[in-house]
Amino acid sequence: MKVIAKSVKGHEFLYNAASARQVSNRSASVILKVLNEKRYQLKDNEVWHIHEVDSYDNAFYYAQNRAFKIRKGIVSDCYV
Repeated sequence: MKVIAKSVKGHEFLYNAASARQVSNRSASVILKVLNEKRYQLKDNEVWHIHEVDSYDNAFYYAQNRAFKIRKGIVSDCYV
């Protein structure tokens, strides 16, 4: 499953599993660009980053309930 999660800037492999949201493969890069430009819910030294996770990662279970979706150019954070 492809997810977008808050990561430490410069160390993107370190991410906050609780912030993980699932995204579609097709729109992941567009959503990522919008989230980082608007600094959506980010603190200093954080960025949104795309991660590929499976059922062995905690982020997988958080992302099953939350998603970022894009429709008509508008990105929304929603429950699945």
